[in-house]
Amino acid sequence: MRRVAVTGVGIVSALGVTREQTWQQMLEGVCGVRAVTVFDATGYRSQVAAEVPMERVQAGQSARHRRRLSRADQIGLLAADEALADAGLLDTSIDRRRVGVMLGAGTADLIRNESYYFTTLEAGIARARPSQAWNHFANTPGDVIAQKHGFEGPRACVAAACSSSTIAIGQAMDAIRLGRVDAAVAGGTDALARLTFSGFNALRLMDSNPCRPFERTRAGMNMGEGAGMLVLEDMEHARRRGAHIYAELAGYSLACEAFHPTAPQPDGRPVATVVERALADARVNAADVDHINAHGTATPQNDTAEARAFRTVFGDRVSHLPVTSLKSMIGHCLGAAGALEAAVMILSVARGLIPPTINHAETDPECALDIVANVTREGPVRCAVSTSLAFGGNDSALVVCAA
Repeated sequence: MRRVAVTGVGIVSALGVTREQTWQQMLEGVCGVRAVTVFDATGYRSQVAAEVPMERVQAGQSARHRRRLSRADQIGLLAADEALADAGLLDTSIDRRRVGVMLGAGTADLIRNESYYFTTLEAGIARARPSQAWNHFANTPGDVIAQKHGFEGPRACVAAACSSSTIAIGQAMDAIRLGRVDAAVAGGTDALARLTFSGFNALRLMDSNPCRPFERTRAGMNMGEGAGMLVLEDMEHARRRGAHIYAELAGYSLACEAFHPTAPQPDGRPVATVVERALADARVNAADVDHINAHGTATPQNDTAEARAFRTVFGDRVSHLPVTSLKSMIGHCLGAAGALEAAVMILSVARGLIPPTINHAETDPECALDIVANVTREGPVRCAVSTSLAFGGNDSALVVCAA
């Protein structure tokens, strides 16, 4: 079976519009959660989120580009361009008919669709701008990336809530393993919208302050937006062309808890199973794992179930197995969350640095893990696991190993 190399990484987040900007801010423990400006959040229980600085995303873009592409399209395309430039894939003679694009989907262009709807209600349909309703399809970011670069290989759009982009990365991995493509752009992009923001507020899952994953006083999540994009290649293809290889994408798994529409099974058993299957797929023992990049939403239910799952899989090793949640800095980026977290985990494996979980004063006794609290931790990371746990019980995990 073919092995899968990660040769390019692109990141856009509330902390920066490039991989290195975001990485450096994370290492410094900077919080990107601030007052919402992209829409009026007056009256909501929580009025904070981790917004991408769109003026920096749009720097140098034409007016037509800004008008035609959705917020999610623009964020995702910037991250994909960075990943492709990083990999140097476009400078090779690779057959673009054998390059796929597999992305996780979230809100797509919902924020502009909402504006179209509100204008229709308040001023009539004649005053509403049709361009605000055009790009509502969840697969549009993948189409935009493929069209710009002429990629004619398989294209996929995964819509599985907060596990979407993790599953998309796994699909791209399978396509390479099975010889269907030589390379793929894989990841996800998502943008803030009123519907999701109000929905999580209505469920009382949102913290009015920056969130505190696994912390004793945690009070819920913060929403975020951004994109994480990876260039995945057949390992031998990458080596033959002399590509820089960050790490090996060694395994993944996905499963459905079939327990509750919005809550995880309290004992964490389904999460443990998805991690165990990902390790088995990677042919890696639990004892070989050096780091966990947790889903870590900072909701009481998620963090407790996830911590119990880690104890089931790793036993007493969880007491000294570094765990972090990036959502404390970049919020919960929904359809893009798994890809962003996978991208950062890959950098941790490549660079031996684990960004912290900030805002952390005291670990909840029910989440007795070795939290990388507030300060970056340095040390070799030969193998790491990232988890994504979504509404509907859609769980997924990735295993990344040093190449």
